[in-house]
Amino acid sequence: MTIRGAAWDDLDDVEDLLAAHRRAATGIGGARIAQLRSEWERTGFVVGCDNLVVEDSGKLIGYGAVTPNGELVLAALDDQAANELLERIAARARERGHDTLRATVDSDEGTLATLVRRRPFELEREILLMWRPLGGEIDEPRLPEGITLRTFEPADAAAVHRLLDEAYAGWDSRYVPTAHDEWVRWMTGDPEFDADVWWLAERNGDLAGCALHWSSGWLKDIAVSPSERGRGLGAALVQRGLFEFAERGHPRVGLKVDAANPTGAVRLYERLGFVTSSREATWRLPL
Repeated sequence: MTIRGAAWDDLDDVEDLLAAHRRAATGIGGARIAQLRSEWERTGFVVGCDNLVVEDSGKLIGYGAVTPNGELVLAALDDQAANELLERIAARARERGHDTLRATVDSDEGTLATLVRRRPFELEREILLMWRPLGGEIDEPRLPEGITLRTFEPADAAAVHRLLDEAYAGWDSRYVPTAHDEWVRWMTGDPEFDADVWWLAERNGDLAGCALHWSSGWLKDIAVSPSERGRGLGAALVQRGLFEFAERGHPRVGLKVDAANPTGAVRLYERLGFVTSSREATWRLPL
């Protein structure tokens, strides 16, 4: 078994390994090579130092990385490789000045789940994976009086990013904003970006809320400005997505939400027909 810094030539094999782990954990595997490439190109991420691979007899059997935000990415085919990767990634995280590694575990099975149980990880939060089936007729949304809806244009990026940052930072003290240029590249460069399913709600020309979907039928981000909350705008934005994807013939729409979200998001999604299919746990490892 050999551990070395990842190289760009490893990109395809790393994505295959990560996709296999996603399928085993969630039943969703989708090839996201463009997303992985974008992660490696993030500002502050050093390929070959912040990510490592494990090889055995020329076959890639493990991958580990620490993101600029201190998030642990780890997938391995056996416990020994996982343990070695964790030790080295934790050392790299300390070099980068992190005092914590965070890991998202989306299944009770697998090497990462085993590591979390065996090491002094602490439970930080639970994330719900929710789906809304789209069989039958889906109603068009009812917008609050005075609100208009349109789709995203590149000139909207700064206002949308600012609204999302304000919304998430307003209730989550652990939220870490992303530099604007990087956010734009990350979001609009994703292979599932489609401006026609990014909806912006406006009042008198000012941004009041937004719902950003991936083209696969996934609600990536939703936010409503403080002055517009409690009027049904959040529900209308979600409903717009349900209606559109039903029109496109998608079987369902999915999303993830923090189980402890204090904004009432979980109740909203349940009211709109979303059902929890599984839970992810975020764990922190003090370094």
